[in-house]
Amino acid sequence: MAQTRGFVQRLKVTNSIVMAWAYIGPSSTDTELLIVMAPANLPAEDAATRGAIADALGAALASQTEVIAFHGDNSAEITTLQIPAA
Repeated sequence: MAQTRGFVQRLKVTNSIVMAWAYIGPSSTDTELLIVMAPANLPAEDAATRGAIADALGAALASQTEVIAFHGDNSAEITTLQIPAA
């Protein structure tokens, strides 16, 4: 499991299969593009979790709070998001 730590520099949220695109990194010129997927036919609890991740990314962007996004070693799909205590 890989992790990307930094600030949400840019975020795009949609209502398509890719729920969110997040550019995360220490600065606007040093980011990694990660995504939140929302494939069709997700169980309600999985859909709610992914929606909560997208919401948390938006809150982190607005408040300029650092995040740690967990994703597969060879995947850009965020599976877990952690917001460290200040």
